[in-house]
Amino acid sequence: MTEKPEYTKSRVARTSRLLAVLAAVALLAAACASDADDSATDDVPSDATQPAATTASDRDSSAEDDAPGEPGRSDESAGFQSGMAGDDTGDEVAAEGTSSAGADPGEDGPSAGDADSDDSAAENGSASADAAVPADAIKAAALRQFDECGAVLDYIHTNAAAAVGPWGLGGDLGFGGEVLEAEAAADDAAGAGAASLQPGVDYSTSNVQEAGIDEPHVLKADARRMVVASENRVHVVDVTGPEPTLVTSVQLDSHWVSNLLLHGDRVLVFASQWDSIVPFVEPGGEGTDSDPAPSWGPTTEIVEIDLSSTTPSVTRRLDIEGSYIGARLADGVVRVVTTSGPRAIPWAIPETADLGAQERSAEANRDLIIGTTLDDWLPRFVLSDASGASVAGGRLADCDRVWAPPHYAGPGTLSVTTIDIAAEGLAGAMDTTTIMSDGSTVYASHDHLYVTTTRWHDWGVEPAGPGDGAPVETDIHMFDTSGRATSTYLGSASVTGTVLNQYSMSEHEGHLRIATTTAQPWTWRGQLAPESESLVTVLAVGADGLAEVGRVDGLGVGERIYAVRYLGDIAAVVTFRQIDPLYLLDLSEPTAPVVRGELKITGYSAYLHPLGDDLLLGVGQEATDEGFTVGTQVSLFDIADLDRPQRIAQWTAPGGHSQVEFNALAFLHWQPSDLAVLPLNQHPFDDSGSEPPFLGAVALGTAGAELTERARLSHADPPLRRCRESREIVVRPDGTEEFGPWERYCWFDTDWQAQVTASAVVGDRLYLASHKALESVWLDSLERASLLTWTR
Repeated sequence: MTEKPEYTKSRVARTSRLLAVLAAVALLAAACASDADDSATDDVPSDATQPAATTASDRDSSAEDDAPGEPGRSDESAGFQSGMAGDDTGDEVAAEGTSSAGADPGEDGPSAGDADSDDSAAENGSASADAAVPADAIKAAALRQFDECGAVLDYIHTNAAAAVGPWGLGGDLGFGGEVLEAEAAADDAAGAGAASLQPGVDYSTSNVQEAGIDEPHVLKADARRMVVASENRVHVVDVTGPEPTLVTSVQLDSHWVSNLLLHGDRVLVFASQWDSIVPFVEPGGEGTDSDPAPSWGPTTEIVEIDLSSTTPSVTRRLDIEGSYIGARLADGVVRVVTTSGPRAIPWAIPETADLGAQERSAEANRDLIIGTTLDDWLPRFVLSDASGASVAGGRLADCDRVWAPPHYAGPGTLSVTTIDIAAEGLAGAMDTTTIMSDGSTVYASHDHLYVTTTRWHDWGVEPAGPGDGAPVETDIHMFDTSGRATSTYLGSASVTGTVLNQYSMSEHEGHLRIATTTAQPWTWRGQLAPESESLVTVLAVGADGLAEVGRVDGLGVGERIYAVRYLGDIAAVVTFRQIDPLYLLDLSEPTAPVVRGELKITGYSAYLHPLGDDLLLGVGQEATDEGFTVGTQVSLFDIADLDRPQRIAQWTAPGGHSQVEFNALAFLHWQPSDLAVLPLNQHPFDDSGSEPPFLGAVALGTAGAELTERARLSHADPPLRRCRESREIVVRPDGTEEFGPWERYCWFDTDWQAQVTASAVVGDRLYLASHKALESVWLDSLERASLLTWTR
């Protein structure tokens, strides 16, 4: 850590400073919510929104000049651009020519740069979302945009010091990442001459949620090659010849590959690890006193691989402090979402259990926070070239690209980094927007990116816990992704409950639909969590954010959501505790969504996939009447009659589990062959250990509205059966022994490396990838055509 300044002022003085800043924040929040504003977020590249005279050194000196606790601190309202309606500061900032935040999400505000924006604001100023929805409806929340670093540091110091306790902020493990040398092992030449195959016609694309928006996965294919991520390597395979040929395997040192994206001749690999980033130093220069020291924690590395030459190789590496949450690729632009926490602050802990020791520890931690710098909280990055040399680095986002919510959302940051992979990739301009909040789930439509997170609670400030009736809420942050250069924040909203995954959300005809469950995953003060229920909320998507317009609740009381799928104006929601109700919702009227039909069956579906012709396929688990799961279940539902959904076909694998239950990208539906392929690990319920397990994939035929097992596909070595005999020996008090009967226990050693992680179709073959090999089978017969084993 960078050496912190000593603060010798009295405890009273420190407390007075904190109270003064808190009072300023409260006054500003009140001003922000008072009336309508005509400012909106400018949809322009990030370099256009930053004052031209501001440099990185200027920002550092600004933060240093405005050190906490020093006299002469300007009012915090001058430190950020308000995104709330009616803020006078926002008008002044806009008049100076810098970007101002979006208007209140409930308004139908004008777009930035409109010559008639003043008139438009006057006409639309009364269209407040707060007046249009009930008081207990979704609470729209616009973030505030800072315009200088001192204000960012003030915000962090004020809120973190108020939230810190005797043991620190909790969950702080620091973060960082190490710059690694680029290394690529080139083997055979890449296949030349692209075949005239069409995606979705002659080869499969990944099973993504929204058509045209690609998601990272362990396998990507085009007409002539397949790129497969396996452990810490990336394999490039030529599939144009009679047999698949390994072109090269790129080793990523100690990084474990999460997944990858392929666009044209460029691959972006996402790798996660725990390490430390070395602060960037300008070539030929030396670090400054403000440079942060390396700190251990989760890091995200994005590795760029060039496939255009005969020898594919790593060209650049981008290391970002923080955890990888997700990424989306649309029209050649990648948006990467990461979250980070504060650097490893050496928190004080109570010496004893008495209250006095805890108060002394909390006071020491408040002093630690007041002594931190901006680089202790904001993530940094380092960009390296092919040789491993650092060529750029620093803070991931400039201070005028940082936003804060009106309610404190915890010590973490959420960053959206925009990379044009179709242009210059990592060598080109990179824009990052950072929010002082956490993030966990990513969903993308064609024009917007949404990131959700469960609302952060400080139990010291907000003592009411889940058991006391306080509902858990999910914050939704919305970004405009219609431009290539940036991802512009538009607004936020909060909904009751928590989301399951990205499939809980869907944008359709100007509305975001989101399914949540109010169940608490914990107890509070020894009390049981209240009865849960699930709901679907509809929010209007406007140029300035989100506002609730409709809601349907009461789904699956006492249960939680296991799967959601939106089909235009229809939503299919699966809840489960003992019996699986499949609900069909009609969302055609956004202001009045209704439940149409309900089907109760044993087990549940964890993934729902539309097959067309009013058919819906579900992959999950079969269960007993008491709710105990017994193995993989695939169901085929007829939803033509929304009031009376029916299950018309079922396939089960007792003792089975499939990755599809938690990873939809592992599922493949190849419509031309009416074929569904899903990874399957099956361990039969047999205490004797006489029946071997199965590791591979199952191919199910879906023709004729039926489910038929067409083949089981595996390239695992035959499992080795092992047995051991033992018996109980009882030693009596007199030293004599009594021998029990011999008992025999048997089990199988399985080839775990051969678990199928992905499948794809190219031409007339189906390919199955694992950490062991790439197997191809003929589509017509499902017999093995080839097996390419990865070398180690």
